[in-house]
Amino acid sequence: MSLTDIPAADFADLYLSAHQQEKTARRTRGWTIPMLKRLRVSGGPVLSVGCASGADILELRDHGYDAYGIDLYEPCKAARAWCRLATTDSIPFEDGRFSAVVMLEVIEHIPVSQRSHAAQEIARVLKNGGVLLLATPNRYFPVDEHGEPLRFHSPFKDETLTTKELEALFHAPAESLTWSGYFQLERFGWAGKIINPCMRVFDNDLLHRSPLNPHLFLGFKFSNQPPGVKLNR
Repeated sequence: MSLTDIPAADFADLYLSAHQQEKTARRTRGWTIPMLKRLRVSGGPVLSVGCASGADILELRDHGYDAYGIDLYEPCKAARAWCRLATTDSIPFEDGRFSAVVMLEVIEHIPVSQRSHAAQEIARVLKNGGVLLLATPNRYFPVDEHGEPLRFHSPFKDETLTTKELEALFHAPAESLTWSGYFQLERFGWAGKIINPCMRVFDNDLLHRSPLNPHLFLGFKFSNQPPGVKLNR
């Protein structure tokens, strides 16, 4: 199965369990919200693209954000009021609605032929000066943590991307962000407690953008990109 195949039958087990929802909430508190604040988004309207259970939406709203989400499948009951079933082909919100878009472990699942339009849709719903917060596997590192037990992907396929390719896709510069607070690594037991702090070695621009880095954590600023513009790609 390729990364662009999303297993509908596994959605409930992957995202709707109480354990997974709590992990998402912890990641939102420990990483997403601090990174939004680092990118100077301390409140206001935020869209989670690929919100899964919607646990991130609930956590963001608890911390003062006017958060909404889209996904292919129904979120948990508590989040349904703020989530819509939709794809990045047509995001069901008006131009310039959001100060930030959060897109974690999503871009690699969008078919290559649809990514340009997805980037246009994200630019369209962002306010001028808005930001995109993104996490995704690094193209040239062939394995990442986001799977059971690990997820493998070929550097010779276009499913995953590099920082440079992502900057070209979104026509916006990327700021390298910290790993700290993102991965829980619970399934690795005591080893996870050692691995997670060690990942901070990549918290510099040179190593973060290199083939040695398994995962990319990036903030894109659309300060020169008016909402709704049709990008040439």
